[in-house]
Amino acid sequence: MIPGFIGRVPVYDRALNLFAYELRPCSLPSQDEARLETFLAQIWQTLRLERLTGGKAGLIQLPVSLLRQLPNRPWSSTKLILYLPQEALSCLASQDLNHLAKQHYLIAIGSQSYDSALAQDLECAKIWALPADSAPAIESHVHDLHARGIQLLARNIETRHQYDAACAAGFDYFQGRYFERPRLIHGTHLPANRLALLKLIARLYDPDATIEEIEAIIGQDMTLSYKLLRLINAAFYGLPKKVDSLRRAVVFLGLNRIKHWAAVILVNAIDYRPRELLITALVRALTCEAIAHQLGHSDVEPCYIAGLFSLLDAIMDAPMEEILRHINLLDEINQALLYGSGPLGPVLQTALSLEYGLCHKLPLTGLDLESLLKAYLDAVDQAEAVRHQLQMQAT
Repeated sequence: MIPGFIGRVPVYDRALNLFAYELRPCSLPSQDEARLETFLAQIWQTLRLERLTGGKAGLIQLPVSLLRQLPNRPWSSTKLILYLPQEALSCLASQDLNHLAKQHYLIAIGSQSYDSALAQDLECAKIWALPADSAPAIESHVHDLHARGIQLLARNIETRHQYDAACAAGFDYFQGRYFERPRLIHGTHLPANRLALLKLIARLYDPDATIEEIEAIIGQDMTLSYKLLRLINAAFYGLPKKVDSLRRAVVFLGLNRIKHWAAVILVNAIDYRPRELLITALVRALTCEAIAHQLGHSDVEPCYIAGLFSLLDAIMDAPMEEILRHINLLDEINQALLYGSGPLGPVLQTALSLEYGLCHKLPLTGLDLESLLKAYLDAVDQAEAVRHQLQMQAT
């Protein structure tokens, strides 16, 4: 039994490409460090790091008691970034840190402000993680830090101002909920090309649309039809035979799932940054679906849709209200997306809390975290297969 959950939060580079995932382990109760240690020990023994990160690096904060055990653990040191809060350094001798560095672990120091004296002492630290609002205070040190091979991570970015300031100061990596919100580059009104795409999605999700009409909508665009079939075959490698037609896809997967995959391809055609948003949304959709199954919902599709569209405002760079005005979704989905309320709101908010490792703040209680973790890992697997296929289609 694995008594907890481990979510992942993207960390971006200056081009807003995915640099790493910050891994967020949590157990219940969250303040019980012994339970967290047990959880992490079981995670190490049962999961490959690549399963959580899709081959990217994983940044993780570990209890000090576990750091000395790392060389004996199976996770690859070249893919693990150790996040050490400044207050934890007093419990570690410099030789401990040097030993970890010699094992090729990348060490990130987390502090509220930059400490130049501490930076001189910790030559093994190659990343300094600072709060989003610390950019003005550190700007004068950035050139020297970069010359010494030290990079800067701005954490918990919430606003455009914080992001712009961190960029201007010379930060290298960025993490925060700011990237999950619309930047409103286009104002409150959608450009014509994005409005046309939303209208196509609206036709897909018309509750009165028949299989024949959905086939006609997808089939009228041969590129969409071709990409959809390739994506289905890549994401659902366990199908009894290769899917070579939309009708066969509907037979194997159902009409609703075909709509969802068509929407993924349509949304991916938008020029948006960061590209990770669609992958995050897909993992959320599958997680919401798993939560709904565990709760015994007779119809899990609305929960899936709420997760899939939870980042559509950030992708479209438009307010969610404006987007939903053009899509005919169930009112309960709209409530979840707009306000986190209604019957589906707690499901979506629970998925978000799990993603950020906030097991002590789950809106829904009494959930089987072990089963949800398995479903979450399956969701990550499927999302990574989709990522690979979408990247192939773009080349």
